[in-house]
Amino acid sequence: MNYKLLMMGVFSVVCVTYFFSGNSHINGNVELQKPLMNSKFQPLLTSNLRAFDKATDNIQSESSALPVLGSAIPKSLEGIDLDIALPLDSQGNLIIGMELKDLFEIYLSAMGEEELEDILLRIQKALAVQLSSPALEQGYDALKRFIDYKIELANLEQNEPTVDQSTDGKLNLDNIRRQKEILASIQNEYFTPLEREALFAQETEYDEFMMTHLSIQEDETLSLQEKQQQVEALEATLPEDVKQVRETAMAPAKVYQQAQTMRAEGKTEAEIHQMRSQVLGEGAATALAELDQQRAQWQQRLDAFKEQQQSISSSGLSLADQQTELEAVISRDFNGTESIRVRALTGL
Repeated sequence: MNYKLLMMGVFSVVCVTYFFSGNSHINGNVELQKPLMNSKFQPLLTSNLRAFDKATDNIQSESSALPVLGSAIPKSLEGIDLDIALPLDSQGNLIIGMELKDLFEIYLSAMGEEELEDILLRIQKALAVQLSSPALEQGYDALKRFIDYKIELANLEQNEPTVDQSTDGKLNLDNIRRQKEILASIQNEYFTPLEREALFAQETEYDEFMMTHLSIQEDETLSLQEKQQQVEALEATLPEDVKQVRETAMAPAKVYQQAQTMRAEGKTEAEIHQMRSQVLGEGAATALAELDQQRAQWQQRLDAFKEQQQSISSSGLSLADQQTELEAVISRDFNGTESIRVRALTGL
């Protein structure tokens, strides 16, 4: 199991509906429930509890010893500034906000290189270096809750989803909103309202932006021009730093669409390469050109198989013999992964 993806991935509210059992809350006539914790996550929960108990025992015994780490810093953390100053209030209490979350997330990015228990020791040491009582105890407690929260989200993401769409194939926004409520309820289990605001306000704001964006795109009463105008007005409301991140994230999709338009207009591959290079850089443009070539070669092979499939279908052979012939062609012309893809694309 890729625990790095499970622990680092933010719970995305997408077009799926989970079948939940366990603690719940009610939304109108729909009962929203979170799933029981899968046993495969128990080792992570146990590691988190063990690390927390050990750290708090050291405080209670007035031990000044910092956590002992038996290995060098993971390669993924080399060259990263790990010196994040954590703010305190006037009474010396830890202010739980983005600084603390960033500290946790940076160290958690090494999941896969180190076990969770080792990463927790690193975080606890980072806390102990700069915090003293009562802030240190508060930091340990916040870490315990944050990791349990991450495991909770990983558990949600591992539950078998089913695609939930309207009859015309569009996303069911009501179900997406309900899933956002489930996420909010889980956050409320682990964090106070002030902590939740500090830790997740930016994510919540961007989720609301995306929900509005989806609503505009699926509004059939709007023309394409009206949708574009409303989307542009919506994007103008984003903070400048979020705009920059969004533009960077959307650049590949925009370049893909632009390349499709240029091909439809009869532009050459050299012109498309130049456009890609200007937007994404020469390295990315070269990689995309190679990907284009691979896709073209695959399409040629797939088209050739479809022709053979049509020929076999009209050969007069029995259905069983036709299937045997098709399987022989697939085994001859495609490897294992490709054969699965061929069958999916041709309905075999």
